[in-house]
Amino acid sequence: MVYSDPRPGRWILPLMIVGMVVLTYTFVNSLEPAEDPTGAPVDPPFTTDPIQPTVTLPPAIQQFMVTLDIFESQLNSFANEVAQTNSRWDNRDTTGQTFAETRTQFIQLQQQLRNFETDVTQAPNVPADLAAGHVELMVEVGHLHLKVQEVIVGLDAPDDGTARRTAVAEFQVEVQQVLDVIESIRRTAHGEPDSTTDTTDTTGDEGDTETTTTIEGVEG
Repeated sequence: MVYSDPRPGRWILPLMIVGMVVLTYTFVNSLEPAEDPTGAPVDPPFTTDPIQPTVTLPPAIQQFMVTLDIFESQLNSFANEVAQTNSRWDNRDTTGQTFAETRTQFIQLQQQLRNFETDVTQAPNVPADLAAGHVELMVEVGHLHLKVQEVIVGLDAPDDGTARRTAVAEFQVEVQQVLDVIESIRRTAHGEPDSTTDTTDTTGDEGDTETTTTIEGVEG
């Protein structure tokens, strides 16, 4: 006995769907890549700029950069100690700080800064390319213990503390001068221009060019 399919058209729809998928796949793969109307290649959706390589400094300069980091850390410590000692004396009613304690602490800081000056002066293995910056650093560091001496004179002064506070402020300015020199040396080590140098070209009567270089600084 032969049985006939009660729904003879039930296979038509699945076959149509399969056929549409095949046609769509074939059509998409036959398309050419998209091009810019001007003929220029289409930029990718992300940057393809090469990563800039890290500049490696010579070993001698790297070592001196570590020395500069140590000097900077010590200098910031001295600046904080001067500020805190001065603050404790200003707030002596609360802190209980005595005149003798304050004066002794400033004197000790002055001696520490003299030792710091010696360490900077005797810094080992200064690279030749950074020698000029090192000399400038020694000059600026040599002003620090003198500024603390002015703080001590201000502490001894028979006034309302204005002389002492002014001397403390001037000490902090000198600290910033030293930090600026350290940063200048770092820029030189990395081959960057020194922002403290201003070069102006002037043309004389005979067409010669003169270069005038001015280095900013603070009088000691």
